[in-house]
Amino acid sequence: MSDRYLEFTHSAFGRQLASMMGLPSPPHLRRAVGGYSEQPLESRATLIGGAPNAQWGEAVLAALSGMGADLYVAPEHNGLAPIKFAATKLGVTLKGEPSGERFVPQAFVFDASGVDSASALRTIYDFLQPRISRLAAHGRVLVLSRAPRELSAVGERTAASALRGFVRSLGKEIGRKGATANLVEVGNDGQNNLAGVLRFFLSEHSAFVTGQTLVLGAGGAPLSQFGQSLFGKRALVTGAARGIGASIAQTLAREGAQVIGMDRPQEEGALGESMSRIGGRGLALDVTAADAAERIVSECGPLDVVVHNAGVTRDKMLRNMAPHLWDMVLDINLGAIVRINERLLQDGLADGARLVCISSIGGIAGNAGQTNYGATKAGIIGYAEALAPELARRGGAINAVAPGFIETQMTAAMPLVNREVGRRLNSLSQGGLPIDIAEAVTFFASPLSTGVNGQTLRVCGQNFVGA
Repeated sequence: MSDRYLEFTHSAFGRQLASMMGLPSPPHLRRAVGGYSEQPLESRATLIGGAPNAQWGEAVLAALSGMGADLYVAPEHNGLAPIKFAATKLGVTLKGEPSGERFVPQAFVFDASGVDSASALRTIYDFLQPRISRLAAHGRVLVLSRAPRELSAVGERTAASALRGFVRSLGKEIGRKGATANLVEVGNDGQNNLAGVLRFFLSEHSAFVTGQTLVLGAGGAPLSQFGQSLFGKRALVTGAARGIGASIAQTLAREGAQVIGMDRPQEEGALGESMSRIGGRGLALDVTAADAAERIVSECGPLDVVVHNAGVTRDKMLRNMAPHLWDMVLDINLGAIVRINERLLQDGLADGARLVCISSIGGIAGNAGQTNYGATKAGIIGYAEALAPELARRGGAINAVAPGFIETQMTAAMPLVNREVGRRLNSLSQGGLPIDIAEAVTFFASPLSTGVNGQTLRVCGQNFVGA
């Protein structure tokens, strides 16, 4: 369903009226067209900054230059020394920041690994404050910090934690121009995995992700190929007949995966159509069937990617909720995932397999009338955290994606007022699209997210509700 208000505010009259009345004017987000390219930042001006004792200059510059970015530095910046040292070591060319308002950076990247006290936070203020108004429409701000949970010194942990609030607030300031701000907390040796994460956060593949924090750890081999990174991989997507599931299947196939789409037998016709468009294979099977896990193992073979997307809502206030509505939602949204994974972990997964579960903002913030649904979606977040060590031992990972308001058949059926509130209640003032969820799932399913495990990424345009 189209967002008529968004389209109206982009007309001449609508733009003028919205400006006069102080109404939000949602931007047309720039989403990726096609798969990941080898140089997604080709010729894009990227301004790099950092703390005076920043540690990751070499990893950051290597990743950005590999993406084809035009790299700029501010000559008077007090964190310039480690950046120049890294550039010299790598043989990377840095350009001086041109003076004047005509210089419009496409991205700001700040290495905050050396920020170790409250007073040291001034360095990120000094870097961004004079320049943030010049960030291009649909631009990106990415801050890299050390992971607080791995810091023992009180001052260091305090400063690293403060950056979370900084990025969340900045995301709300720049969202009106379609720009995003995100934070990557880098654990020990996690800087070696920055290349893939930067490609996601600094490109149009993350158009509806802002104000978020992702923890990056060590592990995995350096990436040698960024386009078609799922080539030859076998992926299972549940709930794939239509909507978000169909979009996930299509996006995985775009990156080279061989997709098996699974949905209820009642959806076999729609499932067949979705799979035929991408050269995939359909599996008509209910996730709650007694033999579901066994059939997946026997009919799919060792899986490299598993996306648990199937889910339902049966909303009632708890006082009015019948037992069968509670049981249905808990079984489909959570119980089936656990049962299927338990079987897959025996002999149904390829080495290094990646699992992705669909949670929801409803599991983070909660919604009246959704105690059953909220319980399952919060459970998925905890489940991903709990199972992460087991997947790591196998060289793989499990992560979750938590959608906010997404334009689907379900949200199109909502009352008009509720739908409009849901759309505007985020930093980007609009609902997301199924492709936004699919891009996040594909990121987690691919080697681009090497080092990310047990995490939940909100894809909600920085919804104002929830943590």
